[in-house]
Amino acid sequence: MRRPPAISLPRAGLVLLVALLILAPVAPLLGTAAAVPDARLQFSDVAVSPDAPTTGEPVTVSATVQLSAGSAATAEVERVLLRDDSTTLARAVGPGSLSQGDSLTVDLVTSFAERGQKDLTLVAVTNSSTANETVRVERPVTLVVREAPPELDVTVPDPVAGVESRVTVAVSNPSANAVSDIEVTIEGPRAVRKRAVVPTLAAGATTDVNLSMRPERGEGALVVAAAYTTSTGERDVTRRRVTVNAPPLREDVGVAVSRVPPPEEGGGNADIASLLGGAAGLGGGGGGGGALQDEGAGEDSSERVQVAVTNFGNVPVENVVVRPRAGDQRLPRGFVGRLAPGETGSVEVDLSGVEGSATVVAVANYTVAGTGPAGSRDADVRDADARARQGRARGTFEFRRPAGDIRVTDVSLAFDDDGTLRISGNAGNIGTAPVDGVVVRMGRNEFVEPAYPGRTYFVGTVDGSEFAPFELTADVDAENATELPVQVTYVVDGEERTRAATLPFDEDLDPPARNRGGLLSLGVAPLAGLGVAVALLVVGAPLVYLRRR
Repeated sequence: MRRPPAISLPRAGLVLLVALLILAPVAPLLGTAAAVPDARLQFSDVAVSPDAPTTGEPVTVSATVQLSAGSAATAEVERVLLRDDSTTLARAVGPGSLSQGDSLTVDLVTSFAERGQKDLTLVAVTNSSTANETVRVERPVTLVVREAPPELDVTVPDPVAGVESRVTVAVSNPSANAVSDIEVTIEGPRAVRKRAVVPTLAAGATTDVNLSMRPERGEGALVVAAAYTTSTGERDVTRRRVTVNAPPLREDVGVAVSRVPPPEEGGGNADIASLLGGAAGLGGGGGGGGALQDEGAGEDSSERVQVAVTNFGNVPVENVVVRPRAGDQRLPRGFVGRLAPGETGSVEVDLSGVEGSATVVAVANYTVAGTGPAGSRDADVRDADARARQGRARGTFEFRRPAGDIRVTDVSLAFDDDGTLRISGNAGNIGTAPVDGVVVRMGRNEFVEPAYPGRTYFVGTVDGSEFAPFELTADVDAENATELPVQVTYVVDGEERTRAATLPFDEDLDPPARNRGGLLSLGVAPLAGLGVAVALLVVGAPLVYLRRR
């Protein structure tokens, strides 16, 4: 075998020098690529909440930074960033330090104004404890942002078990674009009117839709869904769940029957009229004390009753009709209509055709609202729910036909200066019906005679439980009189009645001394002188006649 030629020492040195020159620039690069940091850092976990974020909604990116157990050093986490290209969306500064095998989680919160795919980057920067070197790690994060769905605000005012209850849904559009074809529905078997459609809803707008359901007794869940079309033509759905607490149905209707009160202004006018009439009553005996009446006062309220129907329950009642009767006599019906809980409605019943007294019975028939079939039903409802619940309540009233009767009250006596006795009092109606044509007259006996100007006093009409004043005048033998007779004439129901009243004379009253009144009050001496004058006249008249002849 032939050996290769030997390389001389000078030539070998030259080759080594050339090799060193060639490898010298490469050696630092080889050393850097092979270097491993003492702090071995990584993102061990990343979570996004919500998992399907929408525009304008806060988005939380939870990043977990972990230091490997095989690291040669601990690490101080200086900052964790969430970046979109060169823009920092959120950061956590100095969240903590890590020992070998430890990890920490930071929450980075941001939001997006526009929909679409977002390619983001997580960046963690730490400082190694051994060589004081900075270690930086990154991890990509991709999420898809959708447009914000319509918001649903669901209210069920005053729900009652088994009764169709209104469900009001306020639909609002928080997104920057309009949404269309919004179909709002109630999910579940208790829905009655379960579907409503909103053709379009502008950005930032709100609208209300009304649905209905029949809740079960107690607490239950109500789920309302809204399917809609976004501005890009995509179909999506959002839901809202609320809790409904429905008490049991409480049906309670009361009926009260009472007499219709008279108009308020009538009583005040009558009192003023009485005073005015009484003040003018002595002129010619026709004073008209209580006779001023308002011709437009209307019908007599004493022959009418009021039937008041009150809903004391917790659901409305509707189609309320009052059917009254007096004894065996049926009276015209009255329609009240719909009554909300706590509301009262009333009708008046005319009893002018009822003869005599009778027991008035008023029966109110009604339907409990929400228990019958709905006007536009979207869902199958159980037969028990579909039957309208009917009810009735009754009230009674003992009707006594109004009657009027006049009594003389509040009498006072006084002598005038001329010796005439003045009798003042009131003609009071102790009944409930008006009394017409009331006339008070001064009576007579052996010691009492009617005297001008008040022998008769015309009072006129006196309403039930009202009174009117009167004044009479009389000549009285004060030494012997004990009673003053008075007569009252009036008309009730077209029938004229007369009532006599006897008033006691006050024996302590004395007429004026200078004017006793009448011939008897002149005394014996004046009468004797008067007799002598008459005698002289009778005797002297023939003598004069004879002398003239």
